Amino acid sequence: MIERLSLAGALIVCNDLRPLDAACIRAVCGREPGEWFAVDRWETHGVGFEVTQDGMPWAIFGLSLPTNWTALLWMVARPGMQQQTWRKGIRAARGLLDQVADPANAEYRHRIEAHVLDGWAEAAEFIKRLGFRHEHTRERMGKNGENVQVWVRLGPVKGR
Repeated sequence: MIERLSLAGALIVCNDLRPLDAACIRAVCGREPGEWFAVDRWETHGVGFEVTQDGMPWAIFGLSLPTNWTALLWMVARPGMQQQTWRKGIRAARGLLDQVADPANAEYRHRIEAHVLDGWAEAAEFIKRLGFRHEHTRERMGKNGENVQVWVRLGPVKGR
């Protein structure tokens, strides 16, 4: 089931992350994941959702909207998410991306980014399934020198 992100759901997921999700947060944000990250995702300028499995939040995802023309897709999950739950999450994320990538939508963004730790093949495959293409790798972007891939989904500039 897909529901609007709740603070309780964000806290459950962010306090039980997959190791690579935690590593990505450490690299990009420079801090250990935990309560602060859950609150940040819940309060994000944009929209957030939780994916439930067995009645519990198992993953959270959404879009941060830092400017009027860009969005940043984010997603983190707990270990042990079942294949059918992944499929539900992918369908929901595609629907969200299709809405924000529609020039007729008031929240339209012509550039949507996703950041993936370099070498995390499963995350790169997930992002590809959502229609992103690899734009470039930011070398030593992470706090401890980790390389981070930038993936993009581009649309026409609104009004052109």
